[in-house]
Amino acid sequence: MRNAPPPWAWTLAVSALLAAMVAGAGIVMARKVEHFAEKPPGNRVDDSFREVVRRIDAMEQFWEQAIASEAERMLGRGMDAEDSRVAGVVQCSWLNPNFNDPERSQKRFDGGSIEWRPVLDRQAKGEPGEWKFSDKDMASGSGWIETPGRPLAWRMANGRNAVVLQLDPVAAVPLVLEDLAKRNILPEDEAGSLTWTSPFGKAWHTSGEPNPTGKPDEILRHVSRFGDWALMRHYPVRTVVSYRMPVLAGAFSISALLIGGAVAVASWQRKAIRLAEERVSFVNRVSHELRTPLTNLLLNTDLALDGLPVEDAKVRRRLGLIREETSRLSRIVDNVLAFARIERGTAESHATYCNVGQVVGEVRENFAPLFQRKSIVCDYDEVPDEELRLDRDALSQILSNLLSNVEKYAGEGARATMRFTVEASTLLIEVEDDGPGVPPDARRRIFQPFERAGSRVDEGVSGTGLGLAISRELAERMGGRLDLMDAKRGAKFRLVIPMGERSHA
Repeated sequence: MRNAPPPWAWTLAVSALLAAMVAGAGIVMARKVEHFAEKPPGNRVDDSFREVVRRIDAMEQFWEQAIASEAERMLGRGMDAEDSRVAGVVQCSWLNPNFNDPERSQKRFDGGSIEWRPVLDRQAKGEPGEWKFSDKDMASGSGWIETPGRPLAWRMANGRNAVVLQLDPVAAVPLVLEDLAKRNILPEDEAGSLTWTSPFGKAWHTSGEPNPTGKPDEILRHVSRFGDWALMRHYPVRTVVSYRMPVLAGAFSISALLIGGAVAVASWQRKAIRLAEERVSFVNRVSHELRTPLTNLLLNTDLALDGLPVEDAKVRRRLGLIREETSRLSRIVDNVLAFARIERGTAESHATYCNVGQVVGEVRENFAPLFQRKSIVCDYDEVPDEELRLDRDALSQILSNLLSNVEKYAGEGARATMRFTVEASTLLIEVEDDGPGVPPDARRRIFQPFERAGSRVDEGVSGTGLGLAISRELAERMGGRLDLMDAKRGAKFRLVIPMGERSHA
């Protein structure tokens, strides 16, 4: 606690942290990131797309030739023809005046059910799934049948009979993809990303880093009888980072104001601390200067009392009063000097062998006249008369402060008790009185410097408010503690001090 940084250092540290946070937040808020898509130079992608289209069109022509050959075979062999092995041919329908039952003129090759049944107009029965054709359409020739709402089909007629092949173009797409893969006509090292989609609706080839969420910068499409082919292209992205200068300037201005204000406040705090230290130093010097004359005054008062005749009671009473007030002033000076040493961090505990009974006797003798004047009766129970290793001066000062509180606050006619217990390596001392006690709201506060109970009991009572604070600090420096205990009436303090080895001399 005593080595904690000074307040002005905390002011600078907290202000610097706040300034850094404001500056950092300003940088984040002012930062603007923009992404620009730029088309790479050259026509490699366009050339590749055209080559893919050329291959798709060529495969479409090969497919058309295969379908035409298959239709000619089906037309020649009729219902006895073997199932088609051409990719995409799923159903064959024969249109013949001799086949009056449409169910007998259909043949499915892929194992599926017959959905559409091509029939001639004059053979139609108005049943669901009938696909009507006129005699004129089926008279002769061949070609594609592309009717909205109907599957793609191929027809062929020889003047007497006709066949209609229903097609599933998507079933032939794997052959097209296999052909494209063999030819290696797709660019792999193009900047950006390329995604090729087939009529399946899925990507069949990608290059670069695909962008799953952003819209493509360019889409190239090709429509064929196999379905729609597409090339989706994402241009390479160039990232540009810039900063909004007004926001940045505002953030740094606030940071500068925080730092400037902190420096000003810290400077004022340093001056205030220096002034307070000078005052404490002044009080310390004055206390030191007072200590010597007070000691001489006490000594000479004792000598004067010893030399006076017993019958000269009036003079002895006045000299006794001078000695009491001098002792009180001496205790105040001792407390001020002890507090100054504690605040400077120079207080030390020196444990030596001392007779506790002798220390208690000296303190008892000093307070006897004060207690007698206020009719306070103080009992001293089980005072140990042996040599114990502890700090003699600290123990004397603590006991003096505790008895001083009894004299100040217990009231006239009060009773007090000082009990001693020696257990193992611990000395326990309890000081208890039957006075008004300590208010509940002041139980923690009374151990703080310059704090007093704040009740009407201490109105008009002189004191510095340092006694209990110094006593607790001295007890802790000896490795012990001083606590305010619960009591049915009055105040009860417990002092616990660890001891070293006992002297056996």
